[in-house]
Amino acid sequence: MRGRFAKGVIIDKLLSVEIILFVISQKTRVTHYSFLSLFFFLSVVVSSYAQTNTILPQQIDTVVITASRIKIPLKKAPQAISIFNASPISESKPQQSLQEYIQQMPGVFAQNANNYAQDLRISIRGFGARAAFGIRGIKLMVDGIPETTPDGQGQLDNLNLGIINRIEVIKGASSSLYGNASGGVIQIETTDFESSFAKAKITQASYAFQNYQVTTGFGDLNANIVIHGSYAASDGYRDHSGFIQNNLNAKGSFIVNDKLKIKSILNYSNSPKADDAGGLTAEEVEENRRQARDRNLLFDGGERISQLKAGGSFEYTFSDIKRFSGYAFYNRRDFENKLPFENGGQVQLERDYIGQGLSFSYDKGSYKLQTGYDFGYQNDNRQRFNNLEGDRGALTLDQAERFTNLGVYLVQHLELNKWYFTTGVRFDYNKLAAIDAFLEDDDDSGDITLNGFNPSIGASYAIAQKHTLFTNFSTGFETPALSELSANPDGGQGFNESLKSQSTINFELGLRGRIASNFSYNFATFYIETQDDLVPFELEAFQGRTFFRNAGETMRKGIEIEAAYAFAKAWNISSSFTQASYTYKNYMVTDTDFSGNDLPGIPQTTFSSSINYVPLSGFYGSINSSILGSLFADDANETKVDGYELVNIVLGYHHKFKKWTFKPFVGVNNLLDERYNDNVRINAFGGRYFEPALGFNVYGGILINL
Repeated sequence: MRGRFAKGVIIDKLLSVEIILFVISQKTRVTHYSFLSLFFFLSVVVSSYAQTNTILPQQIDTVVITASRIKIPLKKAPQAISIFNASPISESKPQQSLQEYIQQMPGVFAQNANNYAQDLRISIRGFGARAAFGIRGIKLMVDGIPETTPDGQGQLDNLNLGIINRIEVIKGASSSLYGNASGGVIQIETTDFESSFAKAKITQASYAFQNYQVTTGFGDLNANIVIHGSYAASDGYRDHSGFIQNNLNAKGSFIVNDKLKIKSILNYSNSPKADDAGGLTAEEVEENRRQARDRNLLFDGGERISQLKAGGSFEYTFSDIKRFSGYAFYNRRDFENKLPFENGGQVQLERDYIGQGLSFSYDKGSYKLQTGYDFGYQNDNRQRFNNLEGDRGALTLDQAERFTNLGVYLVQHLELNKWYFTTGVRFDYNKLAAIDAFLEDDDDSGDITLNGFNPSIGASYAIAQKHTLFTNFSTGFETPALSELSANPDGGQGFNESLKSQSTINFELGLRGRIASNFSYNFATFYIETQDDLVPFELEAFQGRTFFRNAGETMRKGIEIEAAYAFAKAWNISSSFTQASYTYKNYMVTDTDFSGNDLPGIPQTTFSSSINYVPLSGFYGSINSSILGSLFADDANETKVDGYELVNIVLGYHHKFKKWTFKPFVGVNNLLDERYNDNVRINAFGGRYFEPALGFNVYGGILINL
């Protein structure tokens, strides 16, 4: 009776889940039959749970978060956090974009995975959705060193996914921790050394995609180095969308003595080709979704970059309760691009970016404190030339753009019985300057000071041994990036001084825990208000160039749910769901009132579920189904982009022969051959919103470990 009852309860729950999925599929206008097959499969394997006792690979109370500055067990953290850990499944993916790793996280949405001239666009609760290229409004950290520039602009084209070991994502305003452009935090940790190793990976995929990677680690636990090199290239799904990319990463770890630890990093990235196929109208997509925009072909739209980054960090322990740590780095980035118009349509940028930080930590068990500072200096030498159908013409802009940041912060954690409290406060001094070297139309040099003061407070309460209730209040701010300020709608030099900083107030309430030892869950609900949201738009005279303006106020609210369930030996399922509302609360453009409209570029409903089989050896595999709801392409909400459903499958084989391990793998992306858009260009002029995505596509390769 007990077994039959347990099975019945589980089947009932699965039926409830299927009903929910049906409702979601109807709301998002996606097909439903794949859920029927997935439901049938789950019903068969999960029905055996009554006789199975399994343990999740990593229980929630053993996970430690470091992106919060002070290390804290995930169980006690008073904020919504999602985590990715590398696995045989992630190793067996094509590793074309970070989207492969973070798309299943609730509250996180990624687009533009296949346009290497624009880079991946990531949004967390809507922050970052405005990015014309790269990542905005979100703080990126790699191995404890900022990847985001002081003006809030970031990109990951210099980091190969093959060395990512772990990702922590903090959702919600986090400027009390990291200052400018911290609408969310993505902290990435790359491969660490455990013992000497060497591995190589070869991947081939549709549309002539190829990726070759070699990684090696040598030394001992006291002094070791990990080196990774990669080459990736593709002809692209659309015309004029190919790319070539080379990366080299090195990381060293050194234990000098029992008090001092040092880490060093070196990264070089070179992309001599990244073509931009441009945005299409709905009619052009219907005619031929693989075509490039005619003007992008005429003006040879695309970019090329090279980047060198070198840095290091240290940790010095005075005693069991006192510790100093710090970092310093230098980043040089050379960038050239061609935009699909003549006047100022070619850009050459030389960027020097230095950063340095120092912190003092005090840990007295139930009370922890960290105080410190972050300093960043960014110098962009920007030139624009006329684009004469791909050839460089006369100089139209020549200016140096500088951003100086100094942030001072204090973070405290206090544990009292079942309570855990966190507080933070940070002040940021930000000075922006433009030095006009193109004086034919007068001197437009100038400077702006955009400071920020941001507090936060959070609390969690252990309502039971395995369940924690948490809440927090936090604030954030985001200055315009230098590239946004230099985009003057009037065509002038200097900065567009009408742009203001965006400010944020964030409230959050959530519950996390685990049931028995094999089911973990996270639930969060949020309410966010912003003022002076930075919104992109285009002008007829500069089609393909993005300008920015401030919206009055926005309101963002929603729920996020994620769960993981190990239902049998080597089997687990994980799911996430987001239902949110992102709207303009107050927004006027000349005589047009957009108040009450949805923010463009962000789906309000997302769902993802994966079922994974990962034994210690032999065959392994995964099937993932994702639903993304409809969204709007413009502030006026006149163009609605339908939602879609993606089903991806990967299958691999793990075989060990003496000291060698072989992992051949194959995969299918977009199994249902859905017609959807890889990117939606917000407020693009002339209705050129759409960048079509790949249909049914396959990949395969082999990973060899020694």
